[in-house]
Amino acid sequence: MKRNESRVGRRQRGFTLLELLLAVAIFAVLAAGAARLFDALLRTDSARQAQADEIRSLARAMGMLQRDALQGVFPAALEKEHFALRLREQRLSWLSSSGYDIHLQPRSDLRVIQYWLEDGVLWRQRDSLVSGAGRAQYLLAGVTSLRWRVFVPGLGWQADWPGDRTASEPPIALEITFSIGRAERLRRVLPLAGMSL
Repeated sequence: MKRNESRVGRRQRGFTLLELLLAVAIFAVLAAGAARLFDALLRTDSARQAQADEIRSLARAMGMLQRDALQGVFPAALEKEHFALRLREQRLSWLSSSGYDIHLQPRSDLRVIQYWLEDGVLWRQRDSLVSGAGRAQYLLAGVTSLRWRVFVPGLGWQADWPGDRTASEPPIALEITFSIGRAERLRRVLPLAGMSL
């Protein structure tokens, strides 16, 4: 009898092949589930990062456009030139003061600020009336549609300026409506400086 008991005791000390296969199968199922979860987490994070980058680019472009609009110069002396603002289809340009440099000495030249849409990219260029043409600046990619309008007192919103209209006052607001990526028909209305020289 002792012999049989010792054999039984030896068998119960380890795992059977069936138990090991079952453990490996459970581990494989858990590992596959964890891998899918990790993959979904990585995809979600990359999509979130892409959306955050798109929002940062959009905020940067709108901030630059707002700053340029607020620095616009619409001299009364240029009334016959429609206050030096031009709006034609996808291209917008106006005079801008260059402000003061670091040394607090006034700069002597005005600048022409231009924005336009070309092949889904919003571009900006700042030309000096003294130094000449500047370099085009890539501002925002993925723009699928763009519409500019200016608000002129007495005439309302104008999609083409100056056209054949005359006004005694410069435009006071700029509207930009555009679509980019997942955002359809974003609209922003910016005040124009409307300073007189």
